[in-house]
Amino acid sequence: MIPKRIAVVGPVASGKSTLAAEIAGHMGLPHLDLDNLFWGAGWTPVDTVIFQKRARDALSAETWIADGNYGGPVGEMLLGHAELAIWLDLPLRTCLPRLLKRSFRRAARGEELFAGNQETFRHLVARDSILLWGPAHHRQHRRRWHHHLGPNKPHGLPVLHLTRSTTVAPTLRDMRLLPAATRAVAPCRTL
Repeated sequence: MIPKRIAVVGPVASGKSTLAAEIAGHMGLPHLDLDNLFWGAGWTPVDTVIFQKRARDALSAETWIADGNYGGPVGEMLLGHAELAIWLDLPLRTCLPRLLKRSFRRAARGEELFAGNQETFRHLVARDSILLWGPAHHRQHRRRWHHHLGPNKPHGLPVLHLTRSTTVAPTLRDMRLLPAATRAVAPCRTL
């Protein structure tokens, strides 16, 4: 059975949003980035009640692929509605370089993120910078997801636990959640 509601979770810069967008495009599922529901203008979180209502409304749909790293009631809703969880349990040594590259690229290009927010170089060196927050919370997020999705998980949810970035795409291709790999073949030349 191909799942119709997929949760993609993991630490900051593990590739959740990118992977969810790729699966959404291949499977024809609506892509739900929980950060879009959480952030307001000026990097201000929306009220907790509003965030939970937004999440509840979005996750009550028949089909979706949702990505995020939220615990509490929203994390419970996400796992409670999902038919499959993809846990990108990648090490900090993989996530940190990705975080640095992504954040500096976004700041340099002025990329618009959630609710019109942008990462700026000034924001990247602030006390609440994602560059500090992500690594500082990496282990905490791993423990939370291990509790919810590990061998003794409270949910009966099927979990795809991926611990190496090199296995993500091949595993998901085998499950038909991503398109089959295409090999570029050099054209044959005749002399």
